[in-house]
Amino acid sequence: MPDQISMQIITRLRQINRELAKHSKHLHENFQVTVPQLICLREVYEHGPISIGALTKIVFLNNSTVTRIVDVLEKKEYLIRNRISNDRRKVHLEITEQGTKFIQKAPVPLQKRFFDRFKNMDEKTISMILWALEMLVDMLGPEIPSPPVHLAQPDNETTTQVEI
Repeated sequence: MPDQISMQIITRLRQINRELAKHSKHLHENFQVTVPQLICLREVYEHGPISIGALTKIVFLNNSTVTRIVDVLEKKEYLIRNRISNDRRKVHLEITEQGTKFIQKAPVPLQKRFFDRFKNMDEKTISMILWALEMLVDMLGPEIPSPPVHLAQPDNETTTQVEI
């Protein structure tokens, strides 16, 4: 029985991955941006000037991937790199006016259907989904510790801090 359930979980994770890939392809074809690029741009927009290292930790991508994403976004004139000291390695990313305009009209990183359904869910259901996903991430053994997230346990109303 556990083998059947674990296969169902793996199948569902693969389905989720497939849908994310399809949506990323849609974004790239229609908006010339991928989901990781959109996520990175949104984070710079929301956090203000930020280092590549800090962005890497927020978006859970490796440094070289984020650097390539920043190169693309900089070429599109959505981001700029600003040196913050004489050390050439220390730069902060800042969103440009063109990047801000793009973010303000950009689609959500997930499918609209998902986003619409998600925003109409009650808080307890959202907490249960997030809690289950956090458990899966923990069970899969993340290489990099995640920041603590405050979650309501699905079986009660209390909120706890969970290390992911």
